[in-house]
Amino acid sequence: MYQALLADTKFHEQLLVFDRDLAASARAARCRLCGGALHSGSYARKPRGGPAGLGPEHAERFSFCCAVDGCRKRATPPSLRFLGRHVYLATVVTLISALMRLVEDTRENHPQGG
Repeated sequence: MYQALLADTKFHEQLLVFDRDLAASARAARCRLCGGALHSGSYARKPRGGPAGLGPEHAERFSFCCAVDGCRKRATPPSLRFLGRHVYLATVVTLISALMRLVEDTRENHPQGG
């Protein structure tokens, strides 16, 4: 079931839509330091763990830079696709964490031996 979700390009397309919405909100909020306009300053990523066939737009981490000379404060909105600078997609890391917890809970509730 989880593998099907991670391999579903429509799921990743929807995450991209959500990230674009988060980026638009961050850009509209302007610079937190001086209130200046924010220009696009996105980062190229080489994400691992996604399905084959995702376009190059899925390798872009949205980020902004203040347009005011002397400020240039960066604003990187939260992402549903990326976990900071990590190369694995957030969905992969979250899923692995959840599966590890499930295994731990199963072992605690059903110990081996007698």
